[in-house]
Amino acid sequence: VVGLNFSSATTPELLLKTFDHYCEYRRTPNGVVLAPVQLGKWLVLFCDEINLPDMDKYGTQRVISFIRQMVEHGGFYRTSDQTWVKLERIQFVGACNPPTDPGRKPLSYRFLRHVPVVYVDYPGPASLTQIYGTFNRAMLRLIPSLRTFAEPLTAAMVEFYTMSQERFTQDTQPHYIYSPREMTRWVRGIFEALRPLETLPVEGLIRIWAHEALRLFQDR
Repeated sequence: VVGLNFSSATTPELLLKTFDHYCEYRRTPNGVVLAPVQLGKWLVLFCDEINLPDMDKYGTQRVISFIRQMVEHGGFYRTSDQTWVKLERIQFVGACNPPTDPGRKPLSYRFLRHVPVVYVDYPGPASLTQIYGTFNRAMLRLIPSLRTFAEPLTAAMVEFYTMSQERFTQDTQPHYIYSPREMTRWVRGIFEALRPLETLPVEGLIRIWAHEALRLFQDR
């Protein structure tokens, strides 16, 4: 698996350079074939943020059109000699946020009709409690006297995050974008504050919890 981070400026050249690095061109009786260097192995290109590339003056996302051509026809024309190159053992996988998020562009139906689309929503409060409860229980092992506060700490974090997410929406300000990354940063900030300590009263834990929350949410 090779990860490719797409941006607004991504062009087909990114894919071609990746092919040059991980694949080889071979001449066969049936034409030129592009396949991974390792025999019998597959190359999976994970295109992250696939809906970020800007459109050109014709309203086309060139890199998306290039991927569509390779998926639809199984290859591409090499511009250096106008030779058709057939792909073998190369798979494309993409991930993106919804097109309603800032900076995103809607992917064309001409492209989407060739791919299965799986929608994965953000985890709800119950899942967040399970995920970050596990993190907090592990974190509070640093200070044994605080281990019993893992559950209430998690409940307070999830409740605050959920209420803040409902109160401050993108309709109010475009940069009010919430994801579990905020929860992860919150836990990481508390962990970094606790790591050098050998003891801490529960009041100190609350102050650290509140301080990290202010930095993450109020500073917006």
